[in-house]
Amino acid sequence: MEDDVHTLAAEQGLNLEALRAALAALRMHAGGDAFYVFWLPRGSVASDDGPRRRRTLLAFPSPDAALGFAQRNRLVHPPDVPRLRLLSLVQLVRAMVREPSIAALHLVFDTEELQSYPPGHLPPGLHLTRDEVLHLIGVQ
Repeated sequence: MEDDVHTLAAEQGLNLEALRAALAALRMHAGGDAFYVFWLPRGSVASDDGPRRRRTLLAFPSPDAALGFAQRNRLVHPPDVPRLRLLSLVQLVRAMVREPSIAALHLVFDTEELQSYPPGHLPPGLHLTRDEVLHLIGVQ
């Protein structure tokens, strides 16, 4: 993880200590440092022949929470199963900085309510817009 912090700071010309402090504050509010995200097949996320649509990056505290959300919201159809990746907060932030089509980051809280949360709604969590994340880490 420390290598990822150094890489992000170097790529964006950020103060390393300020970046570490921002990530520590984010970690405290998010309730963790590692989150699961699911990738859907490329064609189901964005069209290659049109403008890229704005996306929200959903990050879950466990693989079960991520898969449960995908199933409840019918984001995949059998036999397709979303592929999960475990990413640290710094990797999630770096993805947002590098990919302008990611308009927001939603870090889902680890709660018992996740399994009963209604389809079509974001589960409880920390929701940050792209501008808020960029401001937090000091990107001009």
